[in-house]
This record gives sequence, structure tokens and C-alpha cells, in this order.
Amino acid sequence: MTKPSVVQPPRLAVWLVNLFTPYEQAESIPGDLLEEFSDLALKSEVAFARRWYWRQSVKTIGHLILSGFRSAPWTIAGAVLLGHLLLPFGFILPEKIIVAVLRIFPVYPNYDHKNVYELWMFWVPLAIEIGWIIAPVIIGCIVAVVAKAREMLATMMLGLSFLGLRLVAIIVNRPGRVLTRPDILLGLIAAFVIGGVIVRKIRSALSRRPSPAHC
Repeated sequence: MTKPSVVQPPRLAVWLVNLFTPYEQAESIPGDLLEEFSDLALKSEVAFARRWYWRQSVKTIGHLILSGFRSAPWTIAGAVLLGHLLLPFGFILPEKIIVAVLRIFPVYPNYDHKNVYELWMFWVPLAIEIGWIIAPVIIGCIVAVVAKAREMLATMMLGLSFLGLRLVAIIVNRPGRVLTRPDILLGLIAAFVIGGVIVRKIRSALSRRPSPAHC
């Protein structure tokens, strides 16, 4: 059977492995997976090789997560705790900003331009909800910076612990405002992780830059 001369592993799997791979192993771990994948693709079906790559990627990520926890549990725990301490400020900050803007530029129901008032009243709740997503991204970035080389572990743990606390609050009938909505909860968790991805990508790009001595 004719096979393409160059077969690439699943891009999403490669991207995920790179996210969790320590900087000092940024070439060795993906390189080993790629080498084995290429050999397997030449000896068997490409589809089989891709399935193998996905399985190995999941195993590799799981191993890297466990290794990360074992190597720096207190760093990760401290970063997650910091994230939880910042969360109340992140939730109230968008609303505080909107209230401050309304005090400076008040819009009243009897305002001459009714369409402007209605439009403003539509955008205020929307801006607050957008702020509830942007603020957790920023918090995720802060947590990732504090966690140093374990950005993804810390932000994932922040998201999971946040979800766990919300579920406990719901069970004991103290859900609080808005945060029982599944879309908001999932959006917040995704926002934490996105913050980790942003910091990880920036650090990865900086680590690949040549030092001034080699320029």
C-alpha cells in the first residue's frame, strides 16, 4: 500500500503534549513520540499510528501531571490558593467598573434618546458577563506565572477546585448569584485554563529565543 512520504501525527495531540511537557524536555519527549509514530506509520496503517499517538499522548500527559504534582506540590497548592483569594475581586471588579462609568455618564429612562437608553441597558449586563470571563483569564495568567513551569497543572487544579466548591455550595443550598449556570461555570473553568495556555505559550516562545551571546 502506498503511504505518504511524510506523515504527521494529530496536531491537537501534539499541541496538548507540548503544553504539559517541561521546558527542559520540550524537544526530547515530543521528539521520541514523533520518531515512534513515524516508524509505526511506515510499518502499518496511518490510521492505526494516529490512534497509537493519541493513546501515548494521553499516557504521557497523565505521567507528566503526576510528576509535576510530586515534584512541586506546595508551589501548585500556593498558586491555586492565590487564585481562590483573587476570585472575589475578579467577580466584583466588572460590576464596579460599570457602576463607576454609570456614575460618570448617567443614562436615565426619560433620556431624550430612548434607543440610546435601551441600547445601554442591553450592553451593561453583557459587559458584566464578559468581564466575568476576562477577569478569570487574568487570574489564570497570574496563577500560571506563580506556578512557574507548571502553568497547566495549576490552572487546571484551580478550575477543578472551583467547580468542586461550587458543587458543595449547591448541595448545601448556598449557590450564590449566577454561578449555578452550567455555561457560566464551564466558561470560568475554561477561562482559568486559557490563562495558563497564554502564559505557557509566551514562556515557550521566550525560551526558544536565542540568547544575546548567540545573536
